[in-house]
Amino acid sequence: MKKINFYLQEVLKFLLIFLISFVWSKYFFHKLWLAILISLSLSAIIYITILLITRKKRQKNTLKLKEKEDAENMFLSLSCNDKPIDFFAKLAHKKHENIIKHKDYLVISHEQENVKTVLFADMSFQKMTVARLMEIYNKVKKEKATKIVICCKEISDKDVSVFCQNFQEKIIILDTYETYKKLFKYYDCFPEITQKYNTKHSLAFKDFIAYSLNKNRTKGYLFSAFVLILSGLFVRINIYYCIIASLLVVCAIVSQFNPYFNIKNEKEML
Repeated sequence: MKKINFYLQEVLKFLLIFLISFVWSKYFFHKLWLAILISLSLSAIIYITILLITRKKRQKNTLKLKEKEDAENMFLSLSCNDKPIDFFAKLAHKKHENIIKHKDYLVISHEQENVKTVLFADMSFQKMTVARLMEIYNKVKKEKATKIVICCKEISDKDVSVFCQNFQEKIIILDTYETYKKLFKYYDCFPEITQKYNTKHSLAFKDFIAYSLNKNRTKGYLFSAFVLILSGLFVRINIYYCIIASLLVVCAIVSQFNPYFNIKNEKEML
């Protein structure tokens, strides 16, 4: 099923590239068969080039504006809770049975022999630094876990992630938004929002782009592009048709395939 979806995506990508090529080929070459032939050739060259350039996956999911707001309010609510670890225990029980609860962290024992995960809930609003990481690590190292997942407000800098590679245990640090995405959303278990930030979020340019280039916009862009392209079969195409149709198809391609504004299912974290 995954392979079928992959091939369908690739076919769609090729068709979108062909549409752009056809718009411009039809503008320069009035014979339909010649425009189609040139469009197919150009599309093949562009498609192969894209495959070579994008061989490595680039995947960095971005939450929607409303989800960001919820994530911030949920973290605040948990921080105001006397026992936030109780919620994380409830979340972990969704998929795991052998759980030991401590004051600040959980120890999850898996069915495999000697496989343990520690989930540490740092609700202190401190930025995660190397010093803070060492403080947490020294609290949980006695558990001899194979993986340590730390939820925190914010990660101070990239050096922390690099520093995590110095340990035998696999250490994963989740900030406010990653905690929401990879724990709350993945396990479909959300903390009750009891506290909210008293701020009004204005729609930033980045959020506007995220809304405009989301996968949900693809159909609208394609429909508009098709209308312009079909009309070009009956009336002489001018430069403005080509530019607008090309822009619409480009927007459709970006909306459908960009990895930044489309969220994919995450792997199990715990």
